[in-house]
Amino acid sequence: MDHPTQVQLLKALLTMIEQRQTSMADAIFLLPVESYTSFDQQRREQQHLFDSRPLMLGLGSQLACPGDYLTDDLSGVPVLVVRDNNGSLNAFINVCRHRGARLMDGSGNIAGAMTCPYHGWAYDLDGRLQRLNPPGSFDGLSCAERNLTRLSVMEQHGLIWLHPKPGGQIDEAEILGCLANEIRDFGFEHYSHYETRHLRRRFNWKVVIDTFLENWHFSTLHRQTVLPIFLPGINHFEGCGPHLRLVMPRRSIIEMFEQPEEQWDLLRHSAIIYVLFPNTLLVWQGDHLEVWRAFPAGPGCVDQCLIEVSLHVPTAPTSAKERAHWDKNMTLLMETVDGEDFRIARQLHKGYVSHAQQNLTFGRNEPALHHFHRAIQASIDGQ
Repeated sequence: MDHPTQVQLLKALLTMIEQRQTSMADAIFLLPVESYTSFDQQRREQQHLFDSRPLMLGLGSQLACPGDYLTDDLSGVPVLVVRDNNGSLNAFINVCRHRGARLMDGSGNIAGAMTCPYHGWAYDLDGRLQRLNPPGSFDGLSCAERNLTRLSVMEQHGLIWLHPKPGGQIDEAEILGCLANEIRDFGFEHYSHYETRHLRRRFNWKVVIDTFLENWHFSTLHRQTVLPIFLPGINHFEGCGPHLRLVMPRRSIIEMFEQPEEQWDLLRHSAIIYVLFPNTLLVWQGDHLEVWRAFPAGPGCVDQCLIEVSLHVPTAPTSAKERAHWDKNMTLLMETVDGEDFRIARQLHKGYVSHAQQNLTFGRNEPALHHFHRAIQASIDGQ
């Protein structure tokens, strides 16, 4: 985010603080409870949100060197992404073309070929089959006919985007929309991956995103964790196509009242939350980045989700003191979100299926929630 944008947002936030205001929607928004409980809704979300559009996979810095690879299964498609010897990314369905075995596990670096653990079929970093094994057993078949199934992948401003459907296309101009330059200015391509954790929790995947889209609950739910850090009930919302940005000021932001504009620093004095539609959160936390990805746990699992949370830091730690600093940040993150927010979230589904109400009520003070759920409905309705 460039400095003029920071100044513009800071002016708006400082006015909100003075006037005790926040970003407001035009009216309340009623969301049908079945958005979280309907199997048909989940089927349509899977089709339109997770099978048919590009999804953010991670940061390019996680694959810094030729041969670096990672695997991912969260969307329901087993995916393999590898950096080739020219520095470009290749993506494939992580399935050997012989008998369908899983080709690679986890993440790491490939020193030579990608070799299937079942029968030893080997592929180069461009997905080309190197040999049919055993020799003489596949007469009439060429290696070129059994290359790995390729997926579209793109690296933009440090973020990796992948289309999970063979033949699916990624539009570079549209993928981040009006957020592209803003994301570029963070320089995420230079960041270092610190830690990733995977969770499976018993609530709908959309609740993960909902959790981050307002801070009115800080005063009650987070009194012992992040309330001392943030000003509750004040945030600046802006939509960008299906994406959005939400800025939550830290208490330290009041220092800006006494400083000239040229010294203003929004990045240090706020949390900046981006929803990259449909299921990814970039959470800027003053000096580091959290990445959250949420997915349905599988067909018929409307009340369960898979969550990935990663911590990315400006430079790789080189001392015990630096590692202790980032460990402390990760601990606070997990205590707040998993220990407090997700504890409440586990109770939500019981409330949804209790028939207590047909709709959830989002207040005018929760515009990011309005925007997110309207974007989902527009997407699955084909608008």
